[in-house]
Amino acid sequence: MNDAAKAKIISVFNEKGGSGKTTTACQLAGTLGIRGYDVLVADLDPQQTSASWLARKGGANFAATIWPGFRYEGGIALELGKLASKYDVIVIDCAPSVKQEGTWAALLVSDMALIPTKLGPSDTDALPAAMKVTKTAWKRLGRQFPVFVVPAAHRKSRQDERTALELLSHDDEFPLCPFSLGDRVPFTRSMVYGATAHALPHSKEAVNEIEGLASFVCEQLSLEKKA
Repeated sequence: MNDAAKAKIISVFNEKGGSGKTTTACQLAGTLGIRGYDVLVADLDPQQTSASWLARKGGANFAATIWPGFRYEGGIALELGKLASKYDVIVIDCAPSVKQEGTWAALLVSDMALIPTKLGPSDTDALPAAMKVTKTAWKRLGRQFPVFVVPAAHRKSRQDERTALELLSHDDEFPLCPFSLGDRVPFTRSMVYGATAHALPHSKEAVNEIEGLASFVCEQLSLEKKA
């Protein structure tokens, strides 16, 4: 999966629902699409939230292609292997459970993984399950693809969230991404328009955050800039 002619695959996953997983996956994928990359969003969640997001307005506002991977069950890894030759980047929106077969299949073909999380106690308490399955995947593969924890719906004014970030920052094995996504209306509201935050007015802060994350991902994966 690391062949230069094949897509770079990014798995976005977490044990807990409501962690910001789909928002992170779709905003990142759409931002990379705006930059000129040929992007596929692989929706492995039977709730089909990513698929619904990209399909709104007939797909005209979203610079990526959707693939309903949840329909393939045991054949997900094989199908992703076939699709990898057709795209620059594949962003996988996993189902909200690390015990799902699709999540395991995604990790085994990943070049990078992101674990979005909100910063409340029930959210951070779910992180060890995601980390544990990652370590199992690393062992199976015999290599460690980079994995970053991405704070989502982050409220910088809250002391409890600052404390949670401080605690997470000490984990060298699963480092914090240097770019977080704030608790901003454009990140969620843009779903109504089948777009990213770029399409909404008064979205400068949100756009800056997702562009920062996208640049970080491109740097980590050595993705060449598109003309």
